[in-house]
Amino acid sequence: MKTSGSSSRRHGAALATPLLLLLLLLLLQVAAVPAQTTTDPTEAAALNAVFAKLGQKASSAWNISGDPCTGAATDGTAIDNNPNFNPAIKCECTDQNNTVCHITRLKIYAMDAVGQIPEELRNLTRLTNLDLGINALTGSVPKELGNLTNLVSLGFGSNNLNGSLPSEFGNLVKLKQLYIDSAGLSGPLPASLSKLTTMETMWASDNDFTGQIPDYIGSWTNLTTLRFQGNSFQGPLPTTLSNLIRLNDLRIGDIVNGSSSLEFISNMPSLSTLILRNCKISDSLTSVNFSQFANLNLLFLGNNSLSGSLPSSIGSSLKTLDFSYNQLSGNFPSWASGNSMRFILPSGLECLQRNTPCFLGRPQSSSFAVDCGSRRSISGSDNSMYQADDANLTAASYFVTGAPTWGVSNVGTFLNAPNGSYTIFSSRQFQSTLDSELFQTARMSPSSLRYYGIGLENGNYTVTLQFAEFDYEDSQTWKSLGRRVFDIYIQGERKEQNFDIRKAAGGKSYTAVKKIYTIPL
Repeated sequence: MKTSGSSSRRHGAALATPLLLLLLLLLLQVAAVPAQTTTDPTEAAALNAVFAKLGQKASSAWNISGDPCTGAATDGTAIDNNPNFNPAIKCECTDQNNTVCHITRLKIYAMDAVGQIPEELRNLTRLTNLDLGINALTGSVPKELGNLTNLVSLGFGSNNLNGSLPSEFGNLVKLKQLYIDSAGLSGPLPASLSKLTTMETMWASDNDFTGQIPDYIGSWTNLTTLRFQGNSFQGPLPTTLSNLIRLNDLRIGDIVNGSSSLEFISNMPSLSTLILRNCKISDSLTSVNFSQFANLNLLFLGNNSLSGSLPSSIGSSLKTLDFSYNQLSGNFPSWASGNSMRFILPSGLECLQRNTPCFLGRPQSSSFAVDCGSRRSISGSDNSMYQADDANLTAASYFVTGAPTWGVSNVGTFLNAPNGSYTIFSSRQFQSTLDSELFQTARMSPSSLRYYGIGLENGNYTVTLQFAEFDYEDSQTWKSLGRRVFDIYIQGERKEQNFDIRKAAGGKSYTAVKKIYTIPL
């Protein structure tokens, strides 16, 4: 009996061991399952409202089972420069138990989103990055964006907004990047922006900002990039800009009045791009030692009132420079004429000078007509023969007809557009004209396009200029956004300021506009 009882106990022990292991394995499996994460409900509701108002749809890659902060929104998927992840969000789950996630990044970029910037964005208070650029958004900028005090980067450039920047933007004291170029904004920059001392990059070109460039910009000593072209700022340029010693990209243009000095750039040794176009600068070029800018590769100081001669030396990195339309004198320095200018310049330059010797006292003609950019001559409905104008003009070039009867020159480089073309073509039919073919090819210039009449008789001339906009489309997309605004000079006299072809055509592209002037010669 003892032997049998002992056997029974041993058998019972053998049954208990695998059961205990099974229980342990079950416990281990339960412990390995992470807690279920969910998006903060206030933020999820705000995101859904934003998408509903802007006609966007959440991607299943990051909106698994209806919860935004899932999938690619919480893993290592990159959001920037990723066309396959747009619109997109990124989340962080940083509460004590990692069960509640917050939306930290939101991108709706180049999606043709229409409507106003939704006020519901104010509830996404954990956002560090917000990008609404290149859409067709309208209305004013909501002051509620000032609630997003964790923002480091904010962009809503290339939209069709209106009004000024809200003073509440001064609350965004962590902001390092602000991209608002071509946004449709106007008015002065708010004084409250003086608090944005962490700013590193600001793009604000192609708006209609007014008043002076604020002195407080000089307190943004972390700035590396500042772009203020194509606005309506008053001069002079603030001397406090000299405090921005970390700048490597400075672009200011189209200052309305006043007189400015060039000396402030002497404190910016890191400059690689410097554009001060039409800034009413009246210094002598000798006020700055350009050889000190070891990294400078693009220099544009055109359309000012600079005097003196070209600098005797420049930095070794400088590849593109423009001093056109100033009041310079003297000869070309060795760095410009080392290869002998007479071998690299095409013929006809003497005919484009202010005191040209071409046909002096021996006039040859009383009219000419040109179809800008066309490869062949075209007979117009006005009985004029519009001559072909197919010269390959680039950043700094000119062409003079062999007769010569006319010439053309171009100045300027298309920045940030490596394949930027100086001529454009469209096979579309143009409205408000009997000569649609004349408008199908056109020249473009990033700075200055000039036509010259050579050997003309003295007298009163009728100058007819015809334009049509077709690079910006008529559509409800971001491709319709943008302004082509320029001045028209004839015989050195400004006839049109800030002329906008599409605006003159009633807001329509592919529509001809004719301007006629009577000019004594």
